[in-house]
Amino acid sequence: MKLFKPVGVFVWLSCFAVSVPMQVQAEVPAATITASTDVEATMKAMSFAYKKALAAPALPEMQQHISKMQQLVSSVQLVTFSADKQAKFQQGLTEVQLQLNLVQDSLKANDLAQAKQQLKQVDVLKKQYHKERSPSVWQLLFGN
Repeated sequence: MKLFKPVGVFVWLSCFAVSVPMQVQAEVPAATITASTDVEATMKAMSFAYKKALAAPALPEMQQHISKMQQLVSSVQLVTFSADKQAKFQQGLTEVQLQLNLVQDSLKANDLAQAKQQLKQVDVLKKQYHKERSPSVWQLLFGN
């Protein structure tokens, strides 16, 4: 069994990050983030971390869940989707990552209430992009 060198993974990930400049990544070392192999399971894990963060009674606990969400979003950003959906999915993931960065900034400023308010915007983004991903029967029949 051959093991790969971690340096190669870091170089590969850093090259990938450079080739996609519009992505906003979480503030974690690139070597710790790998592409999600099961996007649906990763999205469910994000939803669970979201609920835990929103219910967190204190800053450190919320920060832990937000960091987890950022890592999960970054892992999905590394996935290549079908050509017709790639741009829209990446746009949505980038917006979520930007919003999570705002939440982290509020947590660093010791403002739990503002962080929770900003976190609720992630749910709004989720609903928006899930709606675009899964149009209703009426939208399919009659367009927008």
